[in-house]
Amino acid sequence: MQSLQEKAAEWSGVETTLAFAIDDNGGGANLFQKLGLQTFINLSTNFYDRVYNDEEEWFRSIFGKSKKEEAIQNQYEFLVQRMGGPILYSQRRGNLKINIELCFSILYNGNRCHSMMRN
Repeated sequence: MQSLQEKAAEWSGVETTLAFAIDDNGGGANLFQKLGLQTFINLSTNFYDRVYNDEEEWFRSIFGKSKKEEAIQNQYEFLVQRMGGPILYSQRRGNLKINIELCFSILYNGNRCHSMMRN
């Protein structure tokens, strides 16, 4: 059975070593500076619009405990911080340490995430 990281690499087409390059200053790239705050807000809003309107109840229920606006804010603040922007997420939610395996588990077990990202 493939590990969750192997599955993520397969689905994304990005080698694991390249995916973790962000932890080494993004390989010199600061995506926040290149893309700007509004791009991350739009990305997060579009993602959660699709999540909360998905036709599959079981999938919507994964996110059912959070309000859509809070989920959007959490995601864009997390992405902004990880992509070289201000530490919005940590200022509001505390230390940025999260369980990446849990995130991969949701993606791995919820094929809808994969199909939504490809469309």
